[in-house]
Amino acid sequence: MTKLKERHQSRVRRGYSGNYTEGGFTLVELMVVVSIVAVLAVVATPAYINYIHRTNQGQAVSLLLNAQAEMEEYLADNGANQYAPSIECLPSFIPSGATGQACLANCNCANSFTPTGQYYTFSVAAVSTNYYRILATRNMGSTVDRLTISATTNTPVILTPNALKWSIFSWLFQ
Repeated sequence: MTKLKERHQSRVRRGYSGNYTEGGFTLVELMVVVSIVAVLAVVATPAYINYIHRTNQGQAVSLLLNAQAEMEEYLADNGANQYAPSIECLPSFIPSGATGQACLANCNCANSFTPTGQYYTFSVAAVSTNYYRILATRNMGSTVDRLTISATTNTPVILTPNALKWSIFSWLFQ
């Protein structure tokens, strides 16, 4: 019995008190965990932001490919042998309602259109009898993301490749 009492007294002298079966965390342990979580959040946030931007850019690429196909259809269906002069002349880019149907029939509408749920604004940048260029633009604060497709390209071209390379590290240290 005295050995148990001596062991308890030595623990008290070293700074331990109470029952050792009680659970809990020290303040140092909690601060270490909080700092690890903060570092992971700082590293993961730019990756998540870039993922969201690239997803939106993928939707814009899909709409550009759709617009390219509709531009070729317009050329084939139109007797004037010319590409559509405005983006709202294409079926995927007409505004909803009667105004959009009238726009498709007359083809003299606005040349800038943002589809519902999209972040990019689409426009016909250049058009002639044998050439067109469709531009998708997204303003992201200090940078602008631009994609284009034309009669001479089969795939969309990213005009501003550095627009989606935002990093918290460059934001903090540059």
